[in-house]
Amino acid sequence: MNHQLIQTIKQICTKGITSITTPVYWNITLFVLSILMLGGFDLLYYQHLYHEYKTCDILSGYAEMIFMAYLINVVCYLLRKTRIHLLLYVILFVVYIVNFYLRYSFGTDISPKILLLMFETNTKEVSGFFKTYMMTDGMLKTVGAFVIVLTMIIIGERFKKVISKRLDLPVVRCLLTVFLLTGVICGATAIGRYAGLIRCRNTYEAERWLMNIPFRYGMPMPNLCYSLNAIHLAGQDLDNMIAATENAIKDVSCENGDSLNIIVVIGESYNKHHASLYGYPLDTTPYQCEEQANDRLCAFNRVKSPHNMTSIVIKNVLCCNNVHEAERWYDFPYFPAIFKNAGYDVWLWDNQYKWNPDAAWAFTLNSVMFNERIQQLSYTAINDSGAPYDGGLITDFEKKTKGRLGKQNLIIFHLGGQHFLATTQYPHVPEYQVFTAKDVKDDAPYLNDESRQRIAEYANATRYNDAVIHQIMTMVKETNALLVYFPDHGEEIYDYRDFYGRQILSQDKITPELIRNQIEIPFIVWCSEKWKQSHKTEWETIMQAADREFTTDNVCHMLFHLAGIKTKSYQAERDLLSPDFIPQTKAYNMLSL
Repeated sequence: MNHQLIQTIKQICTKGITSITTPVYWNITLFVLSILMLGGFDLLYYQHLYHEYKTCDILSGYAEMIFMAYLINVVCYLLRKTRIHLLLYVILFVVYIVNFYLRYSFGTDISPKILLLMFETNTKEVSGFFKTYMMTDGMLKTVGAFVIVLTMIIIGERFKKVISKRLDLPVVRCLLTVFLLTGVICGATAIGRYAGLIRCRNTYEAERWLMNIPFRYGMPMPNLCYSLNAIHLAGQDLDNMIAATENAIKDVSCENGDSLNIIVVIGESYNKHHASLYGYPLDTTPYQCEEQANDRLCAFNRVKSPHNMTSIVIKNVLCCNNVHEAERWYDFPYFPAIFKNAGYDVWLWDNQYKWNPDAAWAFTLNSVMFNERIQQLSYTAINDSGAPYDGGLITDFEKKTKGRLGKQNLIIFHLGGQHFLATTQYPHVPEYQVFTAKDVKDDAPYLNDESRQRIAEYANATRYNDAVIHQIMTMVKETNALLVYFPDHGEEIYDYRDFYGRQILSQDKITPELIRNQIEIPFIVWCSEKWKQSHKTEWETIMQAADREFTTDNVCHMLFHLAGIKTKSYQAERDLLSPDFIPQTKAYNMLSL
């Protein structure tokens, strides 16, 4: 009885193992090379270079590759059509080579912008591209990968039966079964993940989908699927926002007949607790402190960003929605267009436009700010190039707009600020290399010489940012001018743990410490002496609002108020300076972040 039971179990196991492994043995070359072309080498190489992944992230990535490779083998085995077999090889090979070139030439993966460029490129541009990049290191690596992988495909397909026969041993089949079951079971979560991408209703959700894949760098398929979907969704979002904007500008006016320059300066990755303006021990904001002492600058104390990711923040800041009321940017008008149609000249000088245009966040942001129709509706002029440092951007603005500014102007500067790594954001000259690791007196046990040096570099970048703000103030100080400064979000710089940067979305718990360093931001209003003397009551109102709780996605209402613009988009309860203002005390949670 026991002997028969054992034999039955053996037969069942043998049949099971055979059924599971047969699709792989049918073409083991396709299985192995599918894993390779899905990112098998590049995932490990990325980890070797940057050490960003946790072990569980790497294992999850490989599980997904095994699952996809096995699925490809099963489909080919069941259909046994040479054309299907060849088509899958071509798709995998082309996607892999394109992504390989992008990663090792430009440090990026397949992105929506890359796909759009490929779709729109003509044969003349292709010829020019190859002439420019033919002998670069990235191109040579790509040619090498092309030859090696193609050779492996040809040789593997030629000898696949021999390879399968030699590996067709009981022990190998058992080990392969365990390998496949582990990979397929763990990697099957990809089904739910890619179904989630299909369910995304807008670029906001699609961008979050990609950012929540911890092993996305070096793996072409998640980036390809996101890019294809994002191109489709971006069109829908933009159409909605453009329609809302065109409707909003039909009925706008300006009651202010005086000349006025309103400057909105959007910084980057600025932790307010590293500003001497807010009590930091190092003298990182000498110019702003001087302006505050002269009663021309008001520093607000309880202002937060609506998010900790640049693209999400900027879109919600530039549109008239409120994130905490579950309002989405694409359903509301773009406020610079309202200014322009109220009679203001609107100038946009952006120092991040050319930074990394192929990244997911850059595509979703730039497709909004620099959409052709939005440019027509919103701007008098925009910059055509960036600068290595933010001071150069301001100099370029002064040069390009000299003699062109109108009676009333809205000037928007989007700076590089203190973006990671901060040491790259300021000129390395004595004037701005003020602080070193020795100046950092924090005695936290997790700090070492390297982390103290990074804190010092962040302090230098903050001091340079102060100089850039002063440069803007100097540019307009003889005019009737108001300046509003705030960054997109904060940044952690070893403030309460051994960490520098931001944790995006669900990769970190939302704690009071995280809110304090990543979400709380500096927010200042500065006025020229000329404006102050003729608007003493308004300046007093600004000073009295310094302790109101506010989020920057509602800044447009305050700007409408200051500019004297009448529009249906204005809501007094969201205007920081209005007597009807309702403090924004909404709690941050995983739905709002």
